Parts: sequence; C-alpha cells; structure tokens
Amino acid sequence: MLIKIILLTSLMLSALYSSVIHVNEKSINISVLENSYMYIDESSTLNFKDIQKKDFKPFLVDYVRLGYIDATLWTKFSIKNDSPQDMTRYISISNPTFDTVELYTKIQKKYKKESQGLWHLNQYKRNNILHPSFKVEFKAHEMKEFYYKTHSIDSAHYFKLHIKDINTLYEDEFSYQLILSMFFGAMLALVLYNVFIYFFTRELSYLYYILYILFTTLYYASYSIMLDYILPENSNMIDIFMDFYSLALANIAALLFIKVFLNIKQYKRHNIIINMILVLNIMHILIYINGSYLIEYSLYIILVTFVFILYISAFSFYKKNPQAKYILIGWSFNFSGVLMISLQQYGLPNIIDYFPHFCALTIFMEAILFSVALSSKLNTTKALQKAVKTNKILTRELHHRVKNNMQFIILMYRLKLDSLNNKDVEQKLRESEGAVQAISKTHEILYNQNDLENIDTQGYFTNLIDELEKSFNTTKIKIYLEVKDTLDVQNSIHCGIILNELITNSFKYAFKDGEGVISIKLIKKDKKHIFTVEDNGEGFDYEQKQHDSFGLSFVETIVVDELGGTILFDTSDGTKVKMNF
Repeated sequence: MLIKIILLTSLMLSALYSSVIHVNEKSINISVLENSYMYIDESSTLNFKDIQKKDFKPFLVDYVRLGYIDATLWTKFSIKNDSPQDMTRYISISNPTFDTVELYTKIQKKYKKESQGLWHLNQYKRNNILHPSFKVEFKAHEMKEFYYKTHSIDSAHYFKLHIKDINTLYEDEFSYQLILSMFFGAMLALVLYNVFIYFFTRELSYLYYILYILFTTLYYASYSIMLDYILPENSNMIDIFMDFYSLALANIAALLFIKVFLNIKQYKRHNIIINMILVLNIMHILIYINGSYLIEYSLYIILVTFVFILYISAFSFYKKNPQAKYILIGWSFNFSGVLMISLQQYGLPNIIDYFPHFCALTIFMEAILFSVALSSKLNTTKALQKAVKTNKILTRELHHRVKNNMQFIILMYRLKLDSLNNKDVEQKLRESEGAVQAISKTHEILYNQNDLENIDTQGYFTNLIDELEKSFNTTKIKIYLEVKDTLDVQNSIHCGIILNELITNSFKYAFKDGEGVISIKLIKKDKKHIFTVEDNGEGFDYEQKQHDSFGLSFVETIVVDELGGTILFDTSDGTKVKMNF
C-alpha cells in the first residue's frame, strides 16, 4: 500500500512539474508559465551555453511578478503537437515594454535564436503587433524545447506567456489597440476642449492643466508602446526616456495646476511643501539627464507627489473651497491608477493583472472630472464677469445722476447770484460753486470712462482750472500743470476741492496787477503722493492768516483728516503749499 502511494505521488509530482505543454487544433490560447521552469541570472552576464547548464526550478504559477530586478529571467518549457496535422502557433508575452525578448528553439540538436523587444525593433517585422510574439511551427506529433529570455532596464519584470493561434493573437491585439486608440482620442479631445477654454479665459490654471493632460497622455502612450507608431524607426531609446520625462513633467504640471487652481498660496506651510516637491521633481529630471538611471526611485517621487496632491485637495475641501470636491474625486481616481501601476512595477498583486486598462480608465475619469471642475469655474467666472459688467453700468449711472444733481445745485447758486446785490455774499457763493464744481467734474469723468476706481487726474485738474479761469475771467495769469501720478476717486475729490480753494485764493489775493504764474505739480515718490500748488504773487503772513482764514483751515483739515497726510505752507517768496499723503 505504501509503495502504491509513493508511486502515485511521484506520478502526480512529475505531471505537476512537467514542462511539456500539449497543443492540438482546438488549442487557441494556452498559458505557458505554470508548466515551465525558471532561472534568474542575477548578473545578466551568462550566455546561452552557460544557461543550459544551470538548474532551472519549476514555476507553477501563470504570472511572473518580480518587480524591478537588475537581472535576466530565463524560462524553459516544451511544447508538443498532439495533432496528426502540422500546426502553427505564436508564443506571445503580455508585457510589451521589455527591452529584450529572445526565443531559443531547439531544432534537432541546435538552437535557433530570435530576438524581439524595444531594443530590437529593426530586426523583425512587427505586423502591427505591439506585444512580442514568436511564430513557431510544429509537424504532426512533434515536440520542441524552448528557452525564453526576458530582460529590461526601464521596466519591471511582470508578464504572462501564452501559446495562441493566429486568430486569437490578432483578436487580442486588435482589442488592446482599439481601447488604447479610443483612450488617446478621448484625451486629445479633452486637450482641445481645455485649449478652447484657455483661449477664452486666459487663466493660467487651464494652461497648466492642458500641459498635465498632454504629458500624461504621452506617458501612457510610451507605457503602452503605442508611441512606437509615432516615433521614427530606431528611436526606441527616445521612447524609453520619454516614459520617464513625460511622467515627471506631468507631475510638475499637476503641482502647478493645483497650486493655482486651489490658490495654495493662502496656506503658507502647504505652499512651501508644494514648492519643495516641485524642486524635487525638477532635480530628479536634471539627475536623469546627467545619465543616472533612477527609474525604480522615480516611482517613489511620483507617489509622494500624488499623495500630497490628494492630501491638499482634501484639505482644500475641508476649507470649503468649492472647486476642491471635483479635484478630490478626480485625483482619487488618478491616484488609484498610479498606485496599481506602482504595485505592478514592484511585483505585488494589483488590479491591472486582471484588468489591463484600469490605469487608462482612471486617467480618463480624472480628466473628465477635472474638465467638469474647470467648466464649473468657467461658469462662475462668466457669472462674475456679468455681475461686474452690470455693476459697472449701475455705477456709471450713479455717477451720471450725482453729476446731474451737482449741476442742478450749481444752477441754483447761479440763479441766487443773479438776484443778489451784496458782492461779499456773491463772492462766497461763487467759491462754494467752485467746490461743488470740483465734485461734479469727478463724477462726470467717471461716467465717461471705463475705469471706475482711478481717474484721469491730468484731465480732471485741467477741467477744474478751465472752469475757474472762466469764473474769474483771468487772461494774464498763466497756470502750469504737471501731473505724473494717478489718484483714486476719493483722493481726486479731496484734491479737487483743495485745488479749487488754493487757485481761488491766488486769483483773489496774490496778483494785485492781474499778472502772475501759478504752478501745480502732482508726483509720486517713495509710495507717497506729493501735491504742490504755488504762485509767484505777493505772499502773506501765514502765522496771522492761518487762524483767520476759513479757506486755509479747510484745506489743512482735508489734508490731515481726510487724506491722512501733512501740509507745509511757505509764504516767504510768493505762496507755496506742499502736501504729502
């Protein structure tokens, strides 16, 4: 009984570890790895003769997950044609990113070598197939032994190996390329959509997002080997390096987009961190350009970047940022795709093993949600622009009505002046009319211009001076105006009233013979406005007049209390009033 158990166990083990794979005319897609043996050349220096002498171990599973290894994997297996007819099959690998894939086929006592992979694209006809696939032919009941070599410096070791008939091979390849073509078409459509929005809004966040989509799409084109259709022949090294650069640049564009779109500058500590991660990505690119091949460590930086963006999106959502919810959901999709790629690259179980296009789906979902977020912001921007436009119209109308009311007050003054015989009262009313005119002119100018915050100070002062010259009928007093500064509305009104008061005083008291010069100057120095009004008249005793003159006290009060500045009177040679505010 014991002998029977031992024999039965031996038969089971021999069958389990048998490297012979049986195929017939009904075999259209058979897994190879669980019926194969494996040897890892840690140094990647052994030739084929050396490998034949090595001790291969049974593999037993249908999926290789070795992650990043600086080694060469050798797989040994045998295939037997159980059919009475000749047969053609294809040995196809699921990972198209290997630098070198070689098949050694035993024909009689010699081995025939065939090479494929990214470093050997010019050595074989691809026939529009992205995955390395070797054609093998069997005679009736023939068995052949194979050695399968895989090696890569920029891709992790993960793959399945199948024996397929030609129909299954092309059906699988067609499905793979069709899904990728649809993905790239959709991504390019999103790029064009966001380009249109950018030209419409000119917002920097849209430009960064466009760059992010472009670099992400370029990365996935390289990752899926679709980029080989675009690049010229013998450009496989460009494709290899493009894989890294496009992903690093996508990281930088994503960080800049998040920084602007979520206004991270308002959070000082987070802004410092995002700047540090930006510098880290840039330094990584520079090191890579220098020739240091750090593809394994690139994923760590990518993961750090993606985790931080996910965190800052959640933080902004917590801070009630209305756009953050789209970014948070979209980036969660994106992060899950990157996480699965990372697990795949490090040789750990992941969703991509069972759903190869999971990453493409997450990228597309993220792009859709981000575009929705940008569209939402565009609608907000449109509403804001409409509100601003409406507000401008209402404000201009308000200025128009205020100006009309001021003109009505001036008209009332003039009607009163016509019925008065008291020259002193008449003079006081004219001076009051000048002050009202100064305010009215401000609103008139604001009504006629688009900028409702600042005023054309040169034109404003010129209009006031013209009105005063007409009012006092002066022809021999020359007025020189120099304006090299711009005032806001409120300061313009205050300075207009001051100018009206000081020029009126000059017209009345400075020039007894009716001739003279008044100089007016407004400049900006050290972030302060310097407003100077002077004449070459007779001057006066400021110490005596400052308490008796309501006009001078009024000017001083406006400068100190309303403008928050200082005023200096110099009456030693003419009159000079200098105001800083």
